[in-house]
Amino acid sequence: MNDFLGPTAWAVLSLLLTTVLLVGLTILRRRRELAASFREIPALSELPEELGRAAETGSPIHIALGRGGLGSVDTVTSLAGLQVLEGLVDAAVSYDVAPVITVGDPTLLPLAQDLLRRAYERNEASELYDPGRVRFIAPAATAYAAGAVPLGAPEDVTANVAAGTFGAEVSFIADISSRHGTAKRGAVDTAQAIGALYPATSRLAAGEELYAAGAEISKREKYVTSLITEDILRCLVVLAILVAAALALIGS
Repeated sequence: MNDFLGPTAWAVLSLLLTTVLLVGLTILRRRRELAASFREIPALSELPEELGRAAETGSPIHIALGRGGLGSVDTVTSLAGLQVLEGLVDAAVSYDVAPVITVGDPTLLPLAQDLLRRAYERNEASELYDPGRVRFIAPAATAYAAGAVPLGAPEDVTANVAAGTFGAEVSFIADISSRHGTAKRGAVDTAQAIGALYPATSRLAAGEELYAAGAEISKREKYVTSLITEDILRCLVVLAILVAAALALIGS
């Protein structure tokens, strides 16, 4: 027992000290540096270039938020999609690119319109805000995907971005984008959506990357801070599990 207790105690102590050190370093870093490099998502790294091309051609980008909504099991995913939308519309408006936004749940419609309006206000172009740029299509999965495609005008847009709650129906959007040679990106968290998008594009933020995408795109302090807190809490949970396991072994 003594031989086992010594190494285990040192291992637990090392984990605790490492966690404290990591938390301390995270807090001491400047928030600007954290916003720029804390979490990098390669699938979204080229979006500024695509927005630049959209500005040159005068073509919009299509942002699909999926069929999830608030007050349902998809609430968290839908909020993550809205964070992505906030970062994209801010960048699009600053590039003088009018986005087309489609939603499949009526609860997302006023929220998406408000985010778009605020983006125009921040860029001192309130007179250019058009609520018709945000369009409610249909709550049914297939109907939404089929309806979002023509409204997004793939032959005229520079890029299609799907961020939110999707299933296999997202393949409709990916397929029409491929046919017209339009750039396509996705930030989704379901196995069905990942399976539907992965053959069509390598620019895919899958799983938990969806929840970090808002911080990566917008660089907003509130999202970056939330992301840092999430990672710290994850480390603490893992540490608690390891400590509990070690104590259980010691007790046995």
